[in-house]
Amino acid sequence: MHPLQAGDPAWVGQYRLLARLGAGGMGTVFLARSPGARLAALKIVRPEYAEDEGFRARFRREITAARRVSGLYTAPVLDGDADAPLPWLAVGYVAAPTLAEAVTALGPMPEAGLRSLGAGLAEALLAVHAAGLVHRDLKPGNILLADDGPKVIDFGISKDLDASRLTGTGGMVGTPAYMSPEQITARADVGPPSDVFSLAGVLVYAATGVGPFGSADSASLLYQVMYGEPRLDGVPAPLRGLLAACLDKEPAGRPEPAALLEAFAPSDPAALISPALRREVAVREAEAAAVSNAPVTTPPPRVEETAANHPSRRRVLRLAAVAAVGVVGAGGGATAWALTRRSARPAKPAPRATGLVAAPAPAWSLAWPGDLADGLDLGLSVAGDVLVWRGREGFCGVEAASGRRLWTLSRPNGDTFGPGFRSFGSTVLGLGARDTSEANVVHVIDTRTGDARPVELPGEVTDAYGMTGDTAFVGVRRDGDRTTVLAVDLGDGRVRWRHPSDAESVTGVTDGGALYVMTPSKVIGLDAVTGARRWTHTWFTGEVSRSKAYPLTLGDGLLFFGASGQSSFQAISTRDGTPAWKKPADDLQRPVLPLAPAVYMAGQKGFYAYDQATGALRWQQTSSPTDLDFLPGASAGGSSRLLAATFTGSSNSAHVTEHAGFFVAGTGGGPAWAHWGPSYNAGEWGLAVSGSAVYATDNRHLYCFRGAS
Repeated sequence: MHPLQAGDPAWVGQYRLLARLGAGGMGTVFLARSPGARLAALKIVRPEYAEDEGFRARFRREITAARRVSGLYTAPVLDGDADAPLPWLAVGYVAAPTLAEAVTALGPMPEAGLRSLGAGLAEALLAVHAAGLVHRDLKPGNILLADDGPKVIDFGISKDLDASRLTGTGGMVGTPAYMSPEQITARADVGPPSDVFSLAGVLVYAATGVGPFGSADSASLLYQVMYGEPRLDGVPAPLRGLLAACLDKEPAGRPEPAALLEAFAPSDPAALISPALRREVAVREAEAAAVSNAPVTTPPPRVEETAANHPSRRRVLRLAAVAAVGVVGAGGGATAWALTRRSARPAKPAPRATGLVAAPAPAWSLAWPGDLADGLDLGLSVAGDVLVWRGREGFCGVEAASGRRLWTLSRPNGDTFGPGFRSFGSTVLGLGARDTSEANVVHVIDTRTGDARPVELPGEVTDAYGMTGDTAFVGVRRDGDRTTVLAVDLGDGRVRWRHPSDAESVTGVTDGGALYVMTPSKVIGLDAVTGARRWTHTWFTGEVSRSKAYPLTLGDGLLFFGASGQSSFQAISTRDGTPAWKKPADDLQRPVLPLAPAVYMAGQKGFYAYDQATGALRWQQTSSPTDLDFLPGASAGGSSRLLAATFTGSSNSAHVTEHAGFFVAGTGGGPAWAHWGPSYNAGEWGLAVSGSAVYATDNRHLYCFRGAS
């Protein structure tokens, strides 16, 4: 949750607004309180859509449709007004993460959880269809995993079974990765079988972390939905036939929700709500209760500021990470994502932060374990509900909610770990230290138990780029300084394919269907299964030694990177590598996090947020919340709505870095809080962000700070 921002209303109808839950392309969602103290998620439509009478009509249909649906597996509609100056809708607040957030944080679900999820969703569809509606936008972001089962939300593009196709929408509506073929062709017979198709796509995502047709750009996804075969190899074998039937291209070939209920039996509701998920729900419930019971401060009026401000270059920030927030209906889409996204108008620049609020007290702290040899060069990563804390000679697993140490892992024979480690779901890959006897080893660590096993590779390991199932993508050097990219089966160590490069430095990222690698001059798209080259984009043609590219960042069908050799940052398509947009970057900016609809960047003059699809400036914060005397240090990364960054001073003879610390701000550039404190062993503070928690280490201790920015 986030505090109310300047310009936010204090009241909407009879509801008192308490905090921000999130924002989507169509509006902003607030935590609100009714006169009877009931909590609600209240969605307010953006002003530019409120001026569109056609949109108002669709929003009115959304309110009507949502009121008609009742049942255990839907969030209840409390109130709404499509004719207000800014239309709004209030539904019962559900303190739970979305399915998308849960899979990202905790990893894919086992078969028992899938059956429970499938049964809940099938029952929800029965309620939707019994009300004479088709949801038409069932997707992981529209499903909340509550204590009492899944809740289907957001009826923004639902269709009345008795009405003709919605007018004025431009035809196709929905989310490409989960749309049915009949939605894509805008057929008049889009009915309940369309929701069954989407349900199957959601379950494939829950089982594998990727939709049945991959995660490419929208055009490629639409083609695959129409003509491609779904990928079900990661789905538990007993469910593959059922989901394949649900994904039949023809509506008549799909089973009905009632038949799905029977097919998913036996289903155990407890299998869906794991202990880790229950803890996350408890944290959100406690946070909502605290916000509801705290005094409410009326937000100040909005003060618009523009790029005319010219702050000192001493004022620097580095943007870094995000925390997932449970949003009820934040997207609120009444028009097609695929048809509107590239023409989305940029938001007005947000006001700069004018000062720091008090940092919250640490929720807990933990000293580096004495049974591990040192606390040098500590690193942090969030893997589900476990924090992975790394030093040169070991790893420590920490329960994120409580700070309880779960396990420690020390390297045998006194060898040290490499400087890099990567977290992918519930697996951490610890890279063998260079110039040692184990430079060619990747240690596969189960973050739940701390169990580790070495996998030997044919060369010195330089980096790990991602995982798909049991296949890891890593870089190795064997002869000379050139890096070869390998796809390695972590089960038996077999190399599935290899891609030699002509560069020493290679970074990469994967979306499941493809691996994208970057050298000092090129970005290359590789098929994740075969390693075949799909495309090559040359981004730098000068002297390679003078260029520097920041690691690739993956957005919705786009790759983002900054290039100091060209004084630019740019976006290219994941489909074929063609440039989408390119902007000058005299203030050397680094792409840090794509969080739809923006990509957030930082430079020596402050923060910037650009529209992912067009590159248009959405807002900027051209000075820091406080004067900083030094360039910012390392930043964290994740999928949140909090931005965290470190700043560092100089080290003394005792290897203590003074004037160090970190700050946390919201993605809207609002007020920030900071924590000052020295860091040790001549290192920087390390950061990780998850949910409403910021985790930080000074190389001796680990701290947890909770609360919105």
